[in-house]
Amino acid sequence: MPLHLGLILPNYGEGLEAERLAACAVAAEESGFDSAWVTDHLVVPDEHAAVYGSIAEALLSLGFLAGRTQRLQLGVSALIVPARNPLIALKQLTTLDFLSGGRVVTAVAAGWMEGEFETLGASFAERGNVLDEWLDLAAAAFDQMPGRVRFQGNYFSLDGWLAPALARRPELWVAGVSSATLRRAGKTGVWHPVALSVDELRELGRAFEGRTVLRLSTYFADEPKTGEDERGRHALEGPPEWIAERLAEYVEAGCDGFVINLGHDSPGLEEGVRRFGAEVAPLLT
Repeated sequence: MPLHLGLILPNYGEGLEAERLAACAVAAEESGFDSAWVTDHLVVPDEHAAVYGSIAEALLSLGFLAGRTQRLQLGVSALIVPARNPLIALKQLTTLDFLSGGRVVTAVAAGWMEGEFETLGASFAERGNVLDEWLDLAAAAFDQMPGRVRFQGNYFSLDGWLAPALARRPELWVAGVSSATLRRAGKTGVWHPVALSVDELRELGRAFEGRTVLRLSTYFADEPKTGEDERGRHALEGPPEWIAERLAEYVEAGCDGFVINLGHDSPGLEEGVRRFGAEVAPLLT
């Protein structure tokens, strides 16, 4: 299978503008990216407002972007299912699949921001169990749609209609770096770790059989170095050839693709997307 290449879009941060968001998605489509991804948070506490306080809701953003692009797959990295009404989230995803012509591919996660769960009235303690069962529910719904869908679990009891028919069964990736994440990814077949080094990816990946698509921040610079993203996590920074060499090391360690954050708040993001497509991507094939 060819290497998957995705892009993190600027649906959050001080640089959030509707036309900038759409322009970056179009630039990704025109530059050969396979997918584009928005980030998910809803109502964050004050201590996280500097990074996530200004954010466009993820699933509504995908609907907006579906109307501005033609072939690009669209997803959320990662949809925090237990913080929402999970049944409504399922309906929204299946509707997006239908309206976009089968272009929805999204990662899901249990979530990490406890204060956000408290604000939304969702159970932080039960979030992992809720996500586990939701993955089973989603698989059952995709199998039974369109029409009457039945599912009985500990958290969800469903006997009702889900239609129209799916355009294409949505891909569900599982985001995170815990053992529970790897177990959940075994259900869907795709693991979506975030900000791991090559050695960390190789070590954690030993316990997983399936596709691995890494989310990683990557910044252009004259001199190469191992940098940090907005939250202090592992990132790459350097010239295009050096970045391509480092990404190739991830591929050798078992990575099947990347969702790249080129600096979502950067004023030159659209140009950076086109540069990555022209100067880095060809070196990875």
